[in-house]
Amino acid sequence: MTKQKNEYWENFVSENKDVLWHFDPGKKTQDYEYMGNLKLDFQPLLDLMKDDNNFKEFIIADKNDEFSGDLVLNKRVQAFRDWGYNEHNTSSLQITDEQFPEIFEPYKKFTGLGDCIVVALKQYPGQFLPWHQDTYAGCRKKFNVPDDVEVTRYSLMLEDWHWGHYFLAGNSIFHQWKQGDFLQMPPKMHHTTCNGGIVPKLTMTITGAITDEFLEKKKNGLFK
Repeated sequence: MTKQKNEYWENFVSENKDVLWHFDPGKKTQDYEYMGNLKLDFQPLLDLMKDDNNFKEFIIADKNDEFSGDLVLNKRVQAFRDWGYNEHNTSSLQITDEQFPEIFEPYKKFTGLGDCIVVALKQYPGQFLPWHQDTYAGCRKKFNVPDDVEVTRYSLMLEDWHWGHYFLAGNSIFHQWKQGDFLQMPPKMHHTTCNGGIVPKLTMTITGAITDEFLEKKKNGLFK
């Protein structure tokens, strides 16, 4: 792989080396935080997710996609294409809380986050979300979150782990999860998720502004 094709990643490492992370693939480090297990009736959401007509398809490395003049995002997507990802292997199906607010309300409330965006995702076998960091720019823009207010994200597993379902944060692999397990990653921690298995992978992200209620729930593990 040429130096040009690694430009995005090399620039990120250069700017954050010894400040953000060690960037050593040989180190055994814990690069996500396991938060606990949410006890909830998942069945209404799972029933909704059985029908692909309830979803919108998002293709991360669509060759025809341009992101409204967002140079940073465009460079990242171009890096995905340079690495070999394309419109055939970066598809995911997504449902948001705006489409089905009643079904999604319990997932919004349990975190204690402020205004938040909840997305349920279905990833079919053979699909990838390439190595990337989350910027939470969409949440900040939607709710006008000031720069001095921290935004974070929980990743929630909607079904028990199945063979080939994969989540990697930094140097840490998360697998063999149970329905309701959820985790949090440090800011700018690069991660990837894919489905190399035989059945769809169902997960959820909940992204919002950190509040005192969120911090109290996280401290005491009050997730119901």
